[in-house]
Amino acid sequence: MPARLGCEVRFKAGGVVGVSNAQARVARRTAWTVMAEKFKPGLGKVAQPKQKLEPEVVFFEGKPAWTELIIPAITTLTVIGIIPFIAAAARQFWVRYKVTSRRVSIDGGFQGKDHVEIVYRDVESMKYVRRMGGGSADLVIFLKDGARLELRSVPDFKNIYNFILDQLPESVREACQPLPN
Repeated sequence: MPARLGCEVRFKAGGVVGVSNAQARVARRTAWTVMAEKFKPGLGKVAQPKQKLEPEVVFFEGKPAWTELIIPAITTLTVIGIIPFIAAAARQFWVRYKVTSRRVSIDGGFQGKDHVEIVYRDVESMKYVRRMGGGSADLVIFLKDGARLELRSVPDFKNIYNFILDQLPESVREACQPLPN
């Protein structure tokens, strides 16, 4: 039988009567430290009130704006315009944007198998370039670790940009490019 010394479980030097050496080795390997004698629940711990997270609200979920297909479709009359049209059409089929109250997600890549997700606390600043009369825009989100996330041809840009700005801390909002009036 093991003898309790302090808070560790140890075996007597002479072995245990009625137990084989193999069983004693297994028992030694599986012996664990008993901390129940020294641990007093509640001491040294400050009870924190539990924080409840708000449910995640989806603001926008969809594909890039269809207006990015207009100019490449017109340029297909030339041989050179076929490649930009195929690239724009592939984005329409494979790219999906999702803007929620907690994060921005992009599903893209070949057949939409790549998934990129950022949370608003990682954003350092945002810049954009308007397209097709301002209905859509390319949005670049700069992250604190130096990375950039580019959302091409974001539809309903003004509302999405304002929603993302509302989710950011005040110090980050000041670093972002303002919307023109």
